[in-house]
Amino acid sequence: MPRMKRLIALLPLAVLILAGCSTEPDRQWYKPNVNYTTADFERDRAACTDKKTKVLDDECMKQRGWVALGGDIGPAVKAPEPASKGKGKY
Repeated sequence: MPRMKRLIALLPLAVLILAGCSTEPDRQWYKPNVNYTTADFERDRAACTDKKTKVLDDECMKQRGWVALGGDIGPAVKAPEPASKGKGKY
């Protein structure tokens, strides 16, 4: 019986852990080289969010010029080549 009580007591904790692992983290979005306001973002986010499922359509945001921040999103960008030695100020 004590084993069953312990198992029942740990069940809510297990559910919380699994729920936390299954949710997608919020992404941050920006428009490169554009001045924009929070209202601009909220307008586009509302337009790109499915009303029934409340899921944001990433492609819709990209079509509106937004880029998602994050290391796991999109292909890696190669860093620019360093300037050749002897040509810099220092």
